[in-house]
Amino acid sequence: MRPPGLSPLGAGAVVAAVVVVVLVIFTAVVILLKMYNRKMRTRRELEPKGPKPVAPSAMDPNSNSCQRPTTVAFSPVDLHAETR
Repeated sequence: MRPPGLSPLGAGAVVAAVVVVVLVIFTAVVILLKMYNRKMRTRRELEPKGPKPVAPSAMDPNSNSCQRPTTVAFSPVDLHAETR
């Protein structure tokens, strides 16, 4: 005799219900994270830009600090000396 609790068909229904609940919770978490990400991105884009960093930027053409040149030209003699 089977116990009066769950039949095999009922056990499958319980497993299916648990899977559905887990999927619903997962979907809700993903949607909440997307909304939070969108809110933080808009807040970050709307806030005023802070002062530029103290370190000179290599992309800034107006900086007068000592920087290495961005292009380096090797003569064939230099390349030949490097390969020896």
